[in-house]
Amino acid sequence: MKASAVSHAPPANAAGFAARYPLLYSVLIDPSDKTIIRASIAAVLLYAAIMAQGVMASEDFVLDGNAIIGGDMVVFWMAAKTLIAEGAGALYQPDALNTRLNAAFPLDGGFRLFWQYPPTVYFLVAPLGFLPYPAAFAAWSAATAGLAAAAIRSLWRARLPLIVGFASAAAYQGWITGQTGFLTAALLALAAGHADKRPILAGIAAGLLTFKPQLGLLIPIAYAAAGCWRAFGAAAVTGVLMAAASVVFFGAETWLAFFDAMGAHSARMSEVIFPYYKLITPYGFFMTLGAPSWFALALQGLASLCLAAFVFIVWRRSHAWETRMFTLITAAALATPYAFYYEAPIFIPALIVLAKRAMDTGWLRFEKQALMALWFLPVFTPGPDYIPVPALIAFAAFALCARRAAHECGVQFPKLKTLSNA
Repeated sequence: MKASAVSHAPPANAAGFAARYPLLYSVLIDPSDKTIIRASIAAVLLYAAIMAQGVMASEDFVLDGNAIIGGDMVVFWMAAKTLIAEGAGALYQPDALNTRLNAAFPLDGGFRLFWQYPPTVYFLVAPLGFLPYPAAFAAWSAATAGLAAAAIRSLWRARLPLIVGFASAAAYQGWITGQTGFLTAALLALAAGHADKRPILAGIAAGLLTFKPQLGLLIPIAYAAAGCWRAFGAAAVTGVLMAAASVVFFGAETWLAFFDAMGAHSARMSEVIFPYYKLITPYGFFMTLGAPSWFALALQGLASLCLAAFVFIVWRRSHAWETRMFTLITAAALATPYAFYYEAPIFIPALIVLAKRAMDTGWLRFEKQALMALWFLPVFTPGPDYIPVPALIAFAAFALCARRAAHECGVQFPKLKTLSNA
């Protein structure tokens, strides 16, 4: 990789393992660039083969398992067509969207989907309505992944990390789910990585992220902690301008319909049928384990406060943009109760930049191995409905980044004292 890597001689036990099992050592302990490239190419070919097999086995893009090729992207496509045909307000009426989906893709049991995005997102999805579904899916995948790649390249020019990141299981989840993961990854990477040197760009990215506002809750706290007021102001202006433009083009009533729809969705989240095991948040974790809703929400609130405090401390103490960035991104994914496993691509820029920081300053113990595990583990998501697999992986990603941030910022965690009789 094109970076000033810090080299350390392996300990005696690792050297003995390397001498006895060189192949295992090169794959599991200290992989070379060639090994990493080969693994990445193999992963990409496997993903392509799986997706090609699914397309060939589908009928009108419907799979035998009652799923759609492209996942949730079909909702964005149909939302665009509904917007063009019936206007923005119709999208917040479930019958309008689901009727069109059922006519285009006859699934067993039909669709039961709900449009939960603010009117500002219409500027993003509207062009999809003028394309047939295969072309819209291809354009959506290429555009969002391309934006994520460009954002990462703006932070680290090396090619190998980019290849590895987009060969990860998190990237695969981004492609097959057809969601906004790559787009939110790009905006978070720009907002968190350029706040100091390119504050206007960072602020605009943060303002654009208001189309999915739950993922930007910690950005104002980070900017305030570091005194990034130009980025803060640019984010506020961008968000206001987007909202104003949506009122002009789609009418103020669409915002009222949006807030009504969000209230209805909050009620649905308390229903037993809600797929909590697909969430990557503390709330989803405890609900999957069977905790009462009020208890899970209380723990989510406590976790969000702790995450906000940690981000504030790191952005206040650290002057390394890499440390600030990976801390904010991984914490942002956990600070809201409502984030699904398909947001996995947002961890890609954070973990790539963590690797950059480690190469520049030296690896912590087991850090490289943990990164390798996180490269692969998202392939198991969402997992069974009784095990919070996505949440555990998200917790691990945050813990890895928080460990390095705490190490660099000198954060001392309190230790329990043993009580003894005088």
